Amino acid sequence: MKMTINNLIGIVLFACIAVAGCKKSTKLLDDNDKTLYLDPSTSANIKVIDVFAGNTPALPTAPNALYTGPQLYVYANGGKLNGTTLGYINGNTYSSQTSTSPNSQGLPFPISNVYANVPPGATRFDIINARLNLTVVPNVPSFLAGDTLITFNTTLGAGKYYTMYIGDTVPTYKATILEDDFSAPPVYQTYKVRLANFTMDPLERLSLFSRRQNAEIITDIPHKNVSGWIQLSLPIISDTLELRKAGTGVTYITVQGTASQSPTFTPVGLRMYTIVARGKTGVLAKAPSASLIINR
Repeated sequence: MKMTINNLIGIVLFACIAVAGCKKSTKLLDDNDKTLYLDPSTSANIKVIDVFAGNTPALPTAPNALYTGPQLYVYANGGKLNGTTLGYINGNTYSSQTSTSPNSQGLPFPISNVYANVPPGATRFDIINARLNLTVVPNVPSFLAGDTLITFNTTLGAGKYYTMYIGDTVPTYKATILEDDFSAPPVYQTYKVRLANFTMDPLERLSLFSRRQNAEIITDIPHKNVSGWIQLSLPIISDTLELRKAGTGVTYITVQGTASQSPTFTPVGLRMYTIVARGKTGVLAKAPSASLIINR
């Protein structure tokens, strides 16, 4: 009988431990399974566009064949904002799905017209070279002295939207953060567009030319500056957008195009677009190019 009681006590204790363990595991699974939808009216909302093409400092770890600049992590008040690293792509489009490097997301973050949520108020941002510890799986960030490239403080408002441009090394590192005014165009058959000049030449001032309108629709935007939104009517058929050095009247960059390709631009009613210019003339693997970002 004594052995039976002891056995019974042991079974009960084991069952309690097992139940406790199951409850703990279930709670963990529940926590991981839940999706938390943050109210954009109570959080600050931010998009990050990486236009940092400088090779110095170069990415110290992980494949970098497609990219001409460091791959980056962005920290907001000490918390890592982007999951995978941000990598500059010197090409005509961006993609987080088709990149051959698993460690880079391209520009922007998040993709498409999505914004990341961060707590409103005083915020410290750190832009850090994405050095990884490749001796452990999964790889984890492993920063060294000097890996922090840019640090700045700003105040973000609840319910507001912002775009951060991570600038190049010319003349110095710079992160520019601007509030996005999303006042929708009042008429469906209209859209809004703006121009961000982040080429590597501090003397270049850019204008945006519409082939359909045969006119410059945005003019004379200085280096590392962003124009305001302009509102335009939807073209009857598609348009082609070109960048010109201010005052030249000569095509410098075809937006999302190459020398042999002039892609069409078919805007959608009520949407808002940012054209981001980057790269440097005459520098291998950093040819000037421009990408079209959907903000709204």
